[in-house]
Amino acid sequence: MDITKKDVELAGKLAHMHISEEESSLYEEQLKALFNWVQELSAVNTDGVTLTQTDLAAFVRSDVPVENEALAQELRNDFAAQENACAKVKKVL
Repeated sequence: MDITKKDVELAGKLAHMHISEEESSLYEEQLKALFNWVQELSAVNTDGVTLTQTDLAAFVRSDVPVENEALAQELRNDFAAQENACAKVKKVL
């Protein structure tokens, strides 16, 4: 995949970041290196390799209520908008 400065500018715009010309060149090179590495990984033959970690539930945090209500309120106060005692954040597309 060919990464251009225009791609970097678009990524910056999507992240609501102002990227200078100097940063754009740096990020362009870093993104090229990252995508080249991913391409190298994609070329690895994994036929016959069996999955060893299949218990994905081990990585899921259980949804339990907060026991320290004072801490919960302090965290909620950091958000300007709230709804139903929860922090309201912008939609992520």
